[in-house]
Formats: sequence, structure tokens, C-alpha cells
Amino acid sequence: MTQRSIDELARKLKLRMAPEMLERAFLHSSYTNEVGDPRGSNERLEFLGDAVIDLAVTSYLYTAFPDADEGRLTKAKSVAVSRPILAEKAEELELADYLLLGKGEEANNGRQRPNNRGNAFEALIAVLYLERGFAYAQKFVVKCLEQDIERFLAEQSTTGDYKSLLQETAQRLFDCRPAYEVANTKGKEHHKEFTVSVCVAGHHGVGRGRSKKEAEQAAAKQLYLMLEEF
Repeated sequence: MTQRSIDELARKLKLRMAPEMLERAFLHSSYTNEVGDPRGSNERLEFLGDAVIDLAVTSYLYTAFPDADEGRLTKAKSVAVSRPILAEKAEELELADYLLLGKGEEANNGRQRPNNRGNAFEALIAVLYLERGFAYAQKFVVKCLEQDIERFLAEQSTTGDYKSLLQETAQRLFDCRPAYEVANTKGKEHHKEFTVSVCVAGHHGVGRGRSKKEAEQAAAKQLYLMLEEF
């Protein structure tokens, strides 16, 4: 797949800004290093965009869900701003089509990498913030993530656990379900400690607890948080 015109993206997203400003969000380091582009890569924008998204989602959650406690809001935010979700939003917006990649990265299927997609989304939000201000950037972020946030909060009200969050992430990223296994038990019958392992597409997590359920939750939390970084 070849890179599409940034003017097309500006029209599609109805962004009123110069296309050359928008293009900064799609300068992959492989491209800027290869051609010596003086603008540099989008990595600094990713850094800023990550913070803008975090504040945008936090502010929205605080205002829109006044009856939700801090624990539910924190968990919803951690999911909404996670790498898998941001990569999913980038895919919905077809942001990968507008990336400027080096020849090697292009040949190695760089446009399909979730990390590159998520980074492009963060960098885009940073450009919106710099060019139009926080209110505009927040409105864009909330528009992209609102339905997901509401769904996560609804799921938490009935489950509220990391096993459910891990299962959703496993299905979204790898189209599979987590596999749990009791790896070890120790202690007397009334004071046992369980060690449980969980596997998703070759990725592993381990958790311990006073019950099998508690250990599964701990293992799911470890692996879920690790997969968030994808």
C-alpha cells in the first residue's frame, strides 16, 4: 500500500488547517532518517499526544460520569487510552494510509503494525492540540472514544475484572481467548496459595492468590497491562 495524500485526510476529517501542518503527525522515524527530513519524526508529537489524550479522557470521565467511583474511572481510562484501542481508532480513521515510511519499514509491513498506527493517532492529536487548542483536541478524542468508554463502564458494572478486560483484548488483537492453568499450589488446605498462569498468543502472565479466582485475576491483570503496551 502506498501513502495517500494528506489533503485527502484533511478533507475527510474536516480539519481546517494547512495540510503541511497535519503531515507532521505521519513522519515515521524510518522516513526522516532515510531522507534527512529536517522536520524530524513524529516521536515528539506522540509524547505530547499521549498526554493530551490522557487529560481529554480523564476530564470527560470526570464530567460525564459523576456517579462512578475513582476505581471504575481509572480502569475505564486505562483501557480507553491503551495502545490496542488507539491502534483500533487509527485503523478506523485509516491513518496508516497516510504514514510516510522508509523503504525498509514499508517493505516490512510497517503500515500494519499496531504500534505505528497508535503512534500516528497520538501524533495527530498533538497536532490538533498545537494548532487548534485543547478544547478542539478533546472534542476529537471524545468523539473517537466515547462509545468505547461507555461500553467499558457498562461492562465494569457487571464484571469489573481484569479477566473480562483481558478476554476482550485477546479477541481484538489476536482473535483468541486467554488460556488459564493452575501452575502450583502450596500451603495447608485452609491456607493455600495458588499460582496461575495465563497465555494469549504466546504472551504469558502469572498471578498468585489465596483462591484460584484471585490468582486468575492477578495473572489476567499482569498480562492485560503488558498487552496494553502493544
